[in-house]
Amino acid sequence: MIDPNEKIRFVELTEHDSFWADLFSVAKNEIKCILGDNFVEIHHIGSTAIPGICAKPIIDILPVVKDINTVDSLNNKFEALGYVCQGEYGISGRRFYWKSKKKRTHHIHLFEQGSSEILRHVAFKDFMIANRSYSLAYSLIKKNLAKVFFEDIENYVDGKASFVQMIDYRTGFARQNQLEGHDDILIHNYNPAWEKLAQAEINTIKEVVNLPFVSIEHIGSTAIPNLSSKPIIDIFIALKSIEDSYLWIKPLETMGYVFWGENPDKSHLRFFKGMPPFGAKRTHHVHIVDELNNTFEHRILFRDILRRDEKIRNEYEKLKLQLENSHSHDREEYTDRKSEFIEKILRAHGYKKPIKR
Repeated sequence: MIDPNEKIRFVELTEHDSFWADLFSVAKNEIKCILGDNFVEIHHIGSTAIPGICAKPIIDILPVVKDINTVDSLNNKFEALGYVCQGEYGISGRRFYWKSKKKRTHHIHLFEQGSSEILRHVAFKDFMIANRSYSLAYSLIKKNLAKVFFEDIENYVDGKASFVQMIDYRTGFARQNQLEGHDDILIHNYNPAWEKLAQAEINTIKEVVNLPFVSIEHIGSTAIPNLSSKPIIDIFIALKSIEDSYLWIKPLETMGYVFWGENPDKSHLRFFKGMPPFGAKRTHHVHIVDELNNTFEHRILFRDILRRDEKIRNEYEKLKLQLENSHSHDREEYTDRKSEFIEKILRAHGYKKPIKR
């Protein structure tokens, strides 16, 4: 029986420690002895295998065997070394173990040779080692998520998932559900974690990009308490000049964003994170405009109206839920219909300037 106290509750990150390689080496020899003739190879994976980035101090180990069906009979040997045997634990074709007395120290992810999961994990590690700008961005993503989700491992993991999926796509080892993902409109009940996700992402953008800006704001429905929304964090950035925005493209790419270069509106740069097939589902949008662009002004105004006016907020939520039912596969129509409501509200509040989507 699993001790409930062994479940990871806290996100504790430390700077890279060269001793992690030694811990892997010891565990590697122990696991090879247990697996015997069934053993094929073994890999050190996860963040503790990537020099120079922060990590939870848990050694992730991926052994490969010839026949996974014989592995369960060895559980007593793993248990003798302090491992808890978890079976597949949510991933078909895997055997998962953790080593824990008072604090988790090792994870074993065991697969049979030929599993696509082997190459996916190894390719992610190799890409991160070979591309320092991405690994440093990943480290900052994790640090800033850990600050706001110290006691919330689920939201911490979810918050970095779209970055991992983007790297999987780049290495050619994205999972099938990601490659076949649908970009449908799905409205979720308000989640207080959205504000924390936005805070973490904004802090990471500031550190990774490290360029001057006028203002950076969390906008859109996830920025409005008690409003149902697509679970996508919208971040608006105003710069002195739109020409400066092109310097932001590469740094944002290292955070997992895709730049929409085909956007006909060159006064408004847009970036997407998590959009299939680059990820399993959209998680973040970044918009960049110059400080005089009306789009920035009226989106902030509309956000603030909804924050303070419950009646308008409820009307907007009702409209979005109706549009989800009628246009869940048509983002353009969904957005156009919302835009009509937004313009009506802004005009009623005395806003006279042009209004763009």
